[in-house]
Amino acid sequence: MYKGIFSEEGNVVEDEDAYDYALERCLHGTEAEQQEFKDMLVEWYYSGDWLKEEEEN
Repeated sequence: MYKGIFSEEGNVVEDEDAYDYALERCLHGTEAEQQEFKDMLVEWYYSGDWLKEEEEN
């Protein structure tokens, strides 16, 4: 189980609910949470078989 601290103080999430809770917060949480998730997801997804290149002007 996960017990919240700081801004999540008082919240408890059981292991079987952890994925759903995290996904809900990442997709529908605060703008900051959504942006952080977006940045991490893109970085993770493209970390394998992709090379990041900047556009040439």
